[in-house]
Amino acid sequence: MTALTRRTALKAGTAAALLPLAAPLVKAQGPAIRIGLIQPMSGPLSAYGQETQPVVEMIAGNINAAGGIKSLGGARLEIVLADNSGSPARAANEARRLVTQEKVAMLAGAIITHEALAVGPALDELKVPMISFVSGTSRSPYLFSFGLPYDRGYAESMVQFLEALRKDHGAKVQRVVTASSNYEAGQQITGFLTAKLKARGFELVGDVPLDTKAQDLGAAMLKIRSLRPDVVVGLQTQRELLLLQRARFDLQYFDGIFVSNLGISDPSVWTDLGPEIAAKVLTRNAFGLALYAPSLKIDALTAIAAQAKQLPRLRHGLGQFSIFAAQALLVIKETLEKAASVDPQKLTEELGRLELPLGHPSMILPRAGGVAFAEDRLARDASTLIVQWDADKTLQVVHPAQFATRPPVITTR
Repeated sequence: MTALTRRTALKAGTAAALLPLAAPLVKAQGPAIRIGLIQPMSGPLSAYGQETQPVVEMIAGNINAAGGIKSLGGARLEIVLADNSGSPARAANEARRLVTQEKVAMLAGAIITHEALAVGPALDELKVPMISFVSGTSRSPYLFSFGLPYDRGYAESMVQFLEALRKDHGAKVQRVVTASSNYEAGQQITGFLTAKLKARGFELVGDVPLDTKAQDLGAAMLKIRSLRPDVVVGLQTQRELLLLQRARFDLQYFDGIFVSNLGISDPSVWTDLGPEIAAKVLTRNAFGLALYAPSLKIDALTAIAAQAKQLPRLRHGLGQFSIFAAQALLVIKETLEKAASVDPQKLTEELGRLELPLGHPSMILPRAGGVAFAEDRLARDASTLIVQWDADKTLQVVHPAQFATRPPVITTR
């Protein structure tokens, strides 16, 4: 595998032969198109970089093995990796360096919201487009993101699921507590959740912000338990998500339904919690947003998942954030093909009008509305799956009905 150095070039033909794109396996012959990857390969957010980088390399290798960018004479993709260590300031500095010194045509990476806010002014200055895999906001006309929008992504998906539990499955979900990580994204999503839940007739009985510096969340869980909610819903970063589920186990608190974000759906959560805790908390009234489950049948996505299992750097298989990374590389391919140019302005314009319907060979997200960016440069269709773990560590899709593999299971003491 390619070493995780500050500068990593991915050459043609290094990926496995399995190709999720409808193209012959002809090695790319043209000149290199450099794509700058700003990734948190170290530091507190390194899980994002460590999960997504192998998939970036795999998909870029597939594209090269299939003949590269046809409209540019079979040009191959060359990935230039920069580690920003999860630092917003360093992410902005690396964006400038990659464009001015490494001469990349586009940027991408698993930068989260506060990093995206820092990178935005640099992109405005450089006038070079970037795709974030995970940011939930964009304030730059050059920053596009597959991250879930706070309103129509995170909040709307969670509230629609609660409505389905109440209407279609007869679950008791009237009393709701919001519990999000206490930082900008968590605070904003809690605001959207609060407004939507009230508007749709749910009873908000409390808000319990989760301290992002706490060593455990036992006190927060005691507060949640005292409010006697039917449902606990919110955005938790992976750290607070794990601490919250450990607190559930420590207090043996299984009365409420917990609806969280993508992290609870990632295979790594079983290892991070440990088998004893995971078996108790993940299979009992815990639901998460997701973009992938092995039971989901989308041919291109299934092919990528099968190939990813062979990557030694993906210890747990294809994770949720890997889907965004793979989709971003496929979008970069389609954008370069349509633009037939590496001019940053043309690439920015093509990103803005890109349309990949469900069923397109470069469209792998489980979204009926396909892939396209709205005026805010976030996904126009930002819907997600809702999943639940079975005791055998099988991830099942329980919502929406179009993609569901079984109904949600609600247990009581």
